[in-house]
Amino acid sequence: MKVEDGRVVADTILYNGRINTIDAADSIAEAVAMSGDRILAVGRDADIRRLAGGSTREVDLRGRSVIPGLIDNHTHQLMAGLDTAEAGAKVNVQLCTTIDEIKARIADAARRLPAGEWITTSCLFRGALRDGRFPNRHDLDQVAPDNPVYIADGGRNIIVNTRALELAGINAETPDPGSDPEVAQGHIVRDESGVPTGHLIVGAGDLARRAWWKRLGQPIKMWDFLDFDHETTLRALRAQMRVLNAAGITGTRDMGVAPREIDVYQDLVARGEATVRTDLILGLPVQYLNTEQILESLHSYMGPKQGFGDEWLRVGGLKIVAQNYGYWSMQPEKIRALVVEGNRLGWSFAIHGTPGDLGNDIEVILDALEEADREIPLSGRRWSYEHAFGLIQPEYQERLRRMGITIAANPHLSYVGAGRSIAMQGALQSIRMGEPDDPGHAIDVTIRKWGQPIRSWLAAGLLVTGGSDSPAVAYDREHPFLGLWATFSQETLAGVLMPEETVDRQTALRIWTINNAIATGEEHLKGSIEAGKLADLAVLTGDPLTTPDEDFLSLRVEETIVGGRTVYERE
Repeated sequence: MKVEDGRVVADTILYNGRINTIDAADSIAEAVAMSGDRILAVGRDADIRRLAGGSTREVDLRGRSVIPGLIDNHTHQLMAGLDTAEAGAKVNVQLCTTIDEIKARIADAARRLPAGEWITTSCLFRGALRDGRFPNRHDLDQVAPDNPVYIADGGRNIIVNTRALELAGINAETPDPGSDPEVAQGHIVRDESGVPTGHLIVGAGDLARRAWWKRLGQPIKMWDFLDFDHETTLRALRAQMRVLNAAGITGTRDMGVAPREIDVYQDLVARGEATVRTDLILGLPVQYLNTEQILESLHSYMGPKQGFGDEWLRVGGLKIVAQNYGYWSMQPEKIRALVVEGNRLGWSFAIHGTPGDLGNDIEVILDALEEADREIPLSGRRWSYEHAFGLIQPEYQERLRRMGITIAANPHLSYVGAGRSIAMQGALQSIRMGEPDDPGHAIDVTIRKWGQPIRSWLAAGLLVTGGSDSPAVAYDREHPFLGLWATFSQETLAGVLMPEETVDRQTALRIWTINNAIATGEEHLKGSIEAGKLADLAVLTGDPLTTPDEDFLSLRVEETIVGGRTVYERE
């Protein structure tokens, strides 16, 4: 702390504002003082301004709102950073809404790269493409016939061109994966003649990546495809942290990090360049390993363990994907063995499972969790159920509550993804990612796939957190609060899915701040504006609690402060 003339003084004071503290009483203050990386005091202008010294920076907010730094509880931060132009690693097609736009960007890369070099892209736009269909290998062959092309369509579904299929050894005779219970289920989308179209779903993409990694001499990992060098990944992290800071985000969980990727995070922190506090959720590539190999990897793992780290970077647990888009990533016995043994070894799990896709997948997961819980209780150990789209059944909610498992909701992803589900139902069904095309039931299907019954979850006594699943969806600095908006309004690009599930704005703000801090066991450090906590704040152009609905999405971030240091200012 800074001391002048025998008294403690602040480094920075923000005053004449509306400070939404998100403390236990949801107090509203006028001013906040910061010293070093901590909040020194919060309260009335007159009291806080007495803490000023000769070198204190005093900022007149002129009535503007301040909130705790938002925490996105579910991103793939490093992967999203690799999508940025600053990283220079991939072709970004995240906001392209037509196949021609996608082709044009890939064509540009093909003109710059030598023949044979891989062209990989960001995730596709998760809303509806105007063409009403997905690109296929023929589209990609037109613009990049001599380069293998890999488009990520979120999750673990990919679209590739003919050259990439050839390198994977996938042709009309290649069977769909899934007969082996140790291998993820999947589907090779084919045309009327049985020839692959280039769309590889879940286990089919795994089949291809395994072949490509062997050719490239690269190791397997849970998410994404190519490995990039240290300097590229450093650029990626810096760039994505800037994106998040522009949305008022000061903390996140990076879901599914490979242990070897921890080094780049450590380097960024050591350089003093980190601007987002990160919980690393290590990813288990369960789709490529049999049960015996997975259990052996848990016992032989010699890297940093759960809880290792500091206020900038810590290891928060393990991520597993039980199923994706209606395809099992691992069969029930494999899930049971992994959850039970991981619990014995002291790990907490973030489990990806979406009840809307398979009829009984939630029961399989709950049975495994309850078996582990009977042996060593999970309550208080920060286990989480990710996405939870369509989890409307009270009995399932109660089973999760009894074990103290967090619902890690993704309202931002729901907002965008529901638009695709409604508008492209036929296209989704044709590649076996959707239910039979029945316009009369389109909204029911969309609710099962994208509905977020937030009010019901809270009423059931569940801790609910907020996340985006970026880069499945993109953060837009012109509309930084889409996730918060979707949380309280239930709005999506397909309209309001579940009008009975709206919540008030204060609750929504708690979901994206203090609830996310509780979910990682860091509520004593962040998530609210209180003396002694980390000075992680965002100054907004308006008040998210009182701005009219019609103006809410026009709110902007004026300044983001992390550890008392300004990391973003709006031009």
